[in-house]
Formats: sequence, structure tokens, C-alpha cells
Amino acid sequence: MEQEHKTILIGVSASIAIYKSLDLVRELKKKQYQVRVAMTRTAESWINPLLFSALSENEVYTESQNNVVAMPHIEIRDNLDLYLVAPATADLIARAAVGRGDDIVSATLLSYPGPRWIAPSMNPFMYNHPATQKNLEILRSYGYEILAPQNGEAVCGDNGNGKMARIEDIITRIDGFFSIP
Repeated sequence: MEQEHKTILIGVSASIAIYKSLDLVRELKKKQYQVRVAMTRTAESWINPLLFSALSENEVYTESQNNVVAMPHIEIRDNLDLYLVAPATADLIARAAVGRGDDIVSATLLSYPGPRWIAPSMNPFMYNHPATQKNLEILRSYGYEILAPQNGEAVCGDNGNGKMARIEDIITRIDGFFSIP
């Protein structure tokens, strides 16, 4: 397949949609993409990085790893074609909007000069809050691509936009980005 050389970094933050990221990694690997994963501290406490490692067939970048690399946020960005944070919580989006790089996911967002995509996932009221919308607008102004969340019922029972985009839709966007049918 033509896309075998395309490398995607999936940044994972601690949203209830974290399980969807496992599906995303699995489906991208099926399509022969090279996949790397970086996890925030909280995401790592919610789901074992070994699951992402098994699915991606690569080491997972975490804050707690015993990494001999002095600057993993620099190493991880090398040879990337796309950086997608999925799911992206309101907190991660806010930190990215103000340029904080206090974990591997946000530090890599700051240091990676290539295409950066964000797939928000949060409670509908959080997503629609003016602060979150302002932060998303700031990220757009920096050149980030925002993958619109789905409308529907959240785990908490609230309804509205906030559910992470469907895996199929994300993969269609990725294939389109790389011009792969």
C-alpha cells in the first residue's frame, strides 16, 4: 500500500473516549500506517500503555517511562507526517492554546512543526463553554485542524456536541489528507 511510510503520532489525553483511541490505533495499523502513541500522565493512569504498545507495535511515550532520551518530545516528532491528539480534553486544549508544554503530549505539540490535529472529547457543556470555544479558535489560528465532535448523549447523560469524532470519520480524514483512496 502507498501509505506504508506515513507515520502518525496519536496523543492521548484522559477523556472517557480514551477507549476509542485504542480502536483508532488498531484501524490505522490495519491500513498500514506507522503509528506512535504519546500519553498524558492522567491518561496513563486510566489505561495501561502496554495496550497501545501492543496495537501500535511501538514503544509508547509516557511521563513515567524510564527513557534514556533526554528530550523525548524532540525525538518523538522526528519523521512524523501528522500529529493527532485524540481524545483531546478541555484541559489539554486549554494548555495547548496558551503554549504550555508540561507533559509529553503538549510539549510535542509545541515542538512539532508539521500538521497538528485535535479531536475534542468532553461533556457538551464543557465543549460549548466560551473558554473552550476561544481556545479552539486560538488553536485554529496556530494552524491546528480541529476535528468536530459528534452530537449525542454523553456518558453523563447530557446531550449535545462533545463526543469524539467517529473513528471511521477520523480515518477518512487521514486518508484524504494523505490522498489515499
